[in-house]
Amino acid sequence: MKQGLSAFLRVFVSTVLLAGLLFAMRHHLPGVAATLMKTNLAIFFFAVLLFAINVCVLAVRLRLVFQGEGLLIPYIRTAQLSFVGYFFNNFMPTAIGGDLVKAYYAYAQTDQAGKSFVAVFMDRFVGVFSFIVIASIALLCSWNMINSSIKSAIALFAVAGIVGMVVVLNSRVAGVVLGALSHLKLFNVGEKLSKVYRMVHDYRNKKKLLAVAALVSAIVQCSYFIVIFLLGASLGTGLSLRIIFLLMPLVSLISMLPSIGGLGFREGAIVLLFKDFIGSDNAFAISILLLVILLLTSVIGAGFYAFAPQFKFKKRMKLEGNV
Repeated sequence: MKQGLSAFLRVFVSTVLLAGLLFAMRHHLPGVAATLMKTNLAIFFFAVLLFAINVCVLAVRLRLVFQGEGLLIPYIRTAQLSFVGYFFNNFMPTAIGGDLVKAYYAYAQTDQAGKSFVAVFMDRFVGVFSFIVIASIALLCSWNMINSSIKSAIALFAVAGIVGMVVVLNSRVAGVVLGALSHLKLFNVGEKLSKVYRMVHDYRNKKKLLAVAALVSAIVQCSYFIVIFLLGASLGTGLSLRIIFLLMPLVSLISMLPSIGGLGFREGAIVLLFKDFIGSDNAFAISILLLVILLLTSVIGAGFYAFAPQFKFKKRMKLEGNV
């Protein structure tokens, strides 16, 4: 029942946002169509290829955090998991997101539920923190070009990122968190959350691994922004890399809000943030081309999910016994 409600809400949110965006852009749609007709296909397909390569590099980060939990999953499996994650995020209107799928199939191969979920959480955490760092650096390099609302948004995310890092790594804060969790006696919730938190907090002893994962993440994020630059170039927008490095982290963070793979949030954010630099028509056209790339990547993930043997067997998770 809860999964059905969650799936409905995701579909509803994405549908409403897309409908609202299309309504707001109704007078621009002929211009958007004309812009898309001018797409340089050679540059666009190069962007598609770079995005696919980027997913493969992203799998390196996922494998690193699995290793941090002592889960030795071959690179080919983490690469397949990364593509399958896109499939579930973008094609499946269910409550099962790509991260949950990665954790589930990692558990299915290792029989370690808690470690699998913590590893996927840390993979996401490192990725989000990298976005925040890149946006903060770009803000400092473009301070006079950006309006106060964008400055405030980036500053807010930067503070949230610092707080998150302190909660994960600082021993004194960990003591406070564990003390608070110890008071949650109902259904042993506090004990279970404490076990998970200790596993996350243990990454304070894995700083080298986190540093390498952060480096890989930075490479992935920069490559992703180059993909956006190529999409702009394919349309002849003249969009600069500096603006992309500043604004796309915000787009990515907004896209994490509950929806079908960020659908609706992502497109609306791109139009809202980039229109002052390249116009609404070009911004919307870029968001459409990016959506096409995401769907093509999801098709690859669907192929892995349909034919790769490790995704064929099903196993009931018993989290209580493995966390």
